[in-house]
Amino acid sequence: MRKRRGKIDGDGSNLGTEVVAMRRLVTAVMALAAWVSWSAAQVRVEKVNYRGWRNTIKISNGLIEVYVTTDVGPRIVDIRPVGGNNIFYLRPDEVGKSGEKEFKLRGGWRPWIAPERYDTTWFPDNHPITYQRLKDGTLRFFGPKEPTSGIQKIVDVKVMPNEPCVWVTMRLRNVSKKPVTYAAWSLPVMKPHGKAIAPLDVGNVAAFAEVRLLTLWSYTNPTDPRFTFFNKLIIVDHAKVPPREKVIGEARVAQGIVNRRHNDEAKIGVDSKQGWVAYYHPIDRTLFVKRFPVEPRGNYPDGGCTIEIYSCQEFIEVECLSPLASIRPGGEYVFPMAFWVFPNVPDLGATEHEIATALRQYLNKTQAVKW
Repeated sequence: MRKRRGKIDGDGSNLGTEVVAMRRLVTAVMALAAWVSWSAAQVRVEKVNYRGWRNTIKISNGLIEVYVTTDVGPRIVDIRPVGGNNIFYLRPDEVGKSGEKEFKLRGGWRPWIAPERYDTTWFPDNHPITYQRLKDGTLRFFGPKEPTSGIQKIVDVKVMPNEPCVWVTMRLRNVSKKPVTYAAWSLPVMKPHGKAIAPLDVGNVAAFAEVRLLTLWSYTNPTDPRFTFFNKLIIVDHAKVPPREKVIGEARVAQGIVNRRHNDEAKIGVDSKQGWVAYYHPIDRTLFVKRFPVEPRGNYPDGGCTIEIYSCQEFIEVECLSPLASIRPGGEYVFPMAFWVFPNVPDLGATEHEIATALRQYLNKTQAVKW
C-alpha cells in the first residue's frame, strides 16, 4: 500500500504537502543565501574586450575590478572600485593598439627595471603575452624575453576575496647566460587632477648623522607650486602643474634617440622606509594606496630612492623601487606589492595634520608587505 503523505482537513487543503513545500522553500532560500554569501566572497575571472584589447583578463571580487591585457604587456590597464572609474590613466590614442616598434607609454601599471637606461629599461612591450592560472587563484603573466637586458618580466596578480586589494608580484627572471643587476621598478600612471602623497621619514633629530634623502631631478624646480613639503609628508598636486608650453632641454639617450623635457615636467624621490605611497582623486573620491617592502640597508637606485613621483600636465606616476639585486642565470628576483583602492573617500584636507589623520584610517586597513 502506498503511504499517505498528508492529511486532508475540512477545507480541502493538504497540510502535510504544505509543510513539505515550506521546508523545501526554506531550504532553497537558505541555500540561495549561502550561495550569495559564498559568491560575494569569491573572485571571478573572465576574458573581455577592453577598449580594443580583445584578450584582456578581468578579475573582480564584488569590491574592485582589475583588468590585465594580454595583447601587450604585462600591463594592468585598469583598476577601479565596482561602479567607479579607473584610477589609472590611459592615453586615448594608444589604447587598444599593439605591434608598434618603439616603446609606448599607454598608461596603466607597468613593470620596469632600474637604473633607467634607454636600451634596457625602455623595452617596447607591444606584443601579445601568455598567462596561466595557479592553484591558489593567482594569474601569472609572462612577458617576452628581452635580449638586451637579459630579463623576462613575470607578473603575478591575485585579487583578494573580501578586500579592495590586489596583490601584484614582479618577478625578474634572468634569461641570459651571465649575472645581471637590476632593481624592480613599479610604475602606476595615475589619472590627472589628483594628489600624490609620499611619506617623509623623521629619524633621531639629536643624532649627528641622521639624515633623510630628498632627490630632485635636474628638470625639477623645488619652488614649483605643485609641491608641498611638510615635515612628514610630501604632496604633489596635479591641479597646480603648469600647462605644457615649451621644451626646456634635450639629451641624446641612444643612437638616433633624443629625449626632450618640457616645462610642465618634474620628478622627486625620497628614501622613506615606511613602505607605502598614495594617490587621492578628489573628483572620483577614490584613494589608491600601494604597499611594498623596504630593505633598510638595501642599495637603491637614483642615490637611494624607495619612492619616486613623476608629474606632468598629462598624468602623475607614483613609483616605488626595490633594492638593486644581482640575479644569476636562470634565477629570479621577486618584488611583492599590494594595491588598495578605497571608494567614497572624503577630501583629505589641506594641512599636514588633516591629511595624515584622514590617511591613517585607510592605511590602518592595509597591511605591510614583506618579502
